[in-house]
Amino acid sequence: MGKGSAGFRVGAFVLAGAVALLALLFFLTGGRFNQGTLYETYFSESVQGLDVGTPVKYRGVTVGQVADMELAAAEYPPPDATAAGEPVYQQVMVRFRMDPSKVGAMQGIETAIAQGLRAQILPQGITGLSYIDLSFVDPKLYPAQVVPWRPDETFIPSRPSTLAQVQNTVQNLVTSLNQADIGKVAGQLGDLISTLNQEVGSGDAHQAVANANTLLATLNQVVQQSDLPGTAASIRNLAGGPQTRQLLTQLDQTTTQLAKVSAELPALVAASQSAVNQANETTADLQTQLLPILRDMKATTDNLRDLSAELSANPGRIFAAPPPQGSQ
Repeated sequence: MGKGSAGFRVGAFVLAGAVALLALLFFLTGGRFNQGTLYETYFSESVQGLDVGTPVKYRGVTVGQVADMELAAAEYPPPDATAAGEPVYQQVMVRFRMDPSKVGAMQGIETAIAQGLRAQILPQGITGLSYIDLSFVDPKLYPAQVVPWRPDETFIPSRPSTLAQVQNTVQNLVTSLNQADIGKVAGQLGDLISTLNQEVGSGDAHQAVANANTLLATLNQVVQQSDLPGTAASIRNLAGGPQTRQLLTQLDQTTTQLAKVSAELPALVAASQSAVNQANETTADLQTQLLPILRDMKATTDNLRDLSAELSANPGRIFAAPPPQGSQ
């Protein structure tokens, strides 16, 4: 009886502990074990650091958590053994839930995917753990994946992690180096170095360097012969000499006189205009007075012309006495 009571108490204690643990988990998760919409994505890289319960974040804000992880070939079996070797079936499928209260009002998922919504694995510091980050990227750089099966949940495409991109770049570089003919490249490099040495030693490059040295020597000789410091000193002395100062003084005086003449020009122009007007008036008066005299002179000239013609025709008329007045 005592042993049965002790076992009952131990069982009740274990059951109570399990209930308390479940209550604690329910409290920590906010009772959202099955809340939210399920989505799935596929990664072509290692998902080391992810596990069920790993947070899903959007720009650093936790909006959900990982609900399930498995190989795509296990969830969506390939049609045959040949297809099983294709890379698309070697991906890892990750399902996660997003809490609607964390996301808020959002556009249709199809529209968001078309605009570049992608999932990516990012590390959480130096702990070795990772999380899934949702963000918008250029859809042309990271086009949506095409899978040969119909996803059971809403499918959000993924993009490679930063580490995967670095690894792919290094792998491509190594592949390129392996495919390159190193011996041929080294031979071509040796030929290039030999050609450069020949050009520097005796080719066109050598001649160009020699010409440049000759030109520099000639320029140096011209500079030394031209006595540039003496020329500059002469120019400074000339600029500050007495002749230059006297010339500037005369130029200042000439400018002053020109200013005076310019100031007197309006009055001189007005006086000239007045004199011209008076001359015009005097000419008009003189013309008026001369016209009668000229007419009288013309009449006298006409009479003299008639008298001369009459005397030429009858010269005796000059001695004949004029007839007495009233005799007729």
